[in-house]
Amino acid sequence: MIELYRTGFRAAVIGTAAAVAVVMSGTASASTLELSLPVYCKLGENCFIQQYVDLEPGSGTRDYRCSGATYDGHKGTDFRVKTLADVERGVPVIASAPGEVTGFRDGEPDRLVKSEADRAAVQNKECGNGVVITHGDGWQTQYCHLREGSIAVEKGAKVERGDQLGLVGYSGNAAFPHVHLSVRKGTETIDPFRGTEGGPVCDLGTAPLWTPQSLAKMDQPASQLLDIGFYDGPVEVSEVEAGTVQGFMPQPSSGALVSWGWAINLKKGDEVIASLVSPLGELARNAITLDRNKAQYLLFAGKRRPAGGWPEGNYHAVFTVLRNGNTVIKSEVPVDLR
Repeated sequence: MIELYRTGFRAAVIGTAAAVAVVMSGTASASTLELSLPVYCKLGENCFIQQYVDLEPGSGTRDYRCSGATYDGHKGTDFRVKTLADVERGVPVIASAPGEVTGFRDGEPDRLVKSEADRAAVQNKECGNGVVITHGDGWQTQYCHLREGSIAVEKGAKVERGDQLGLVGYSGNAAFPHVHLSVRKGTETIDPFRGTEGGPVCDLGTAPLWTPQSLAKMDQPASQLLDIGFYDGPVEVSEVEAGTVQGFMPQPSSGALVSWGWAINLKKGDEVIASLVSPLGELARNAITLDRNKAQYLLFAGKRRPAGGWPEGNYHAVFTVLRNGNTVIKSEVPVDLR
């Protein structure tokens, strides 16, 4: 039975009023609710925060640090993994705080939303497969887009911090593989980076809900490199999303060498540069200035094998993002061709 319903990331209260209002022994109160990370991974290495709560009440957008990493009406924090291959391997979604499971849904297929037709297909089930946990004093957390068939809890189950709820997926209205964490006090969405006591604009709130350990792990820039590498031909976003080009190793016989980089939360005006460097210098370069913010962006540069073959030595794939003349991302990986 489907126990969880969401529309446009605006979640309905699930279960009876009595069930929602219950305060359980050992559950955090309104003044002491502390949240841990909802996914078992290493932030900045194999998982990333893609989007934050939109704090702008009007038609504009604003995340808690004014970094542009949100969209209009977004009601949660999105913890993404890199690829669909990561989803297949299985990345646990875990309870951010102790409580009682008061809603869940499973059985929705994993598929990336790429078009309006895709979006229409998940209408009224935008959360996909998910879990709602009630923590007492009106607090709830909701975990969306879990992998089909992975839900590991049932309604009424008591869970502790860190208990597995399911696996990261891309069910419902998901444009990338992630878990969407919503936090509510009553019917109000609370940004866990801001808490309920306010604070300076474009900064952490006075009393964020995250544990100090979790906050320390999330102290990272919004704009980050997802991956970088080599390939032997043009690179498509669908290929890096699937994880099919990662790990490619060029050979002296390769008919082409392509350097590629993939990043998230880039801004309008950023200069993005992909370059391929050989032992003799730069072989190929592709640069573009973004005309709008990009939630994710892929760029590559390459060259066909010359008639005399590839010169022996070290080659480098280099990916750079410049913002107002300052370097915000720069990464390179080498390969030796001999």
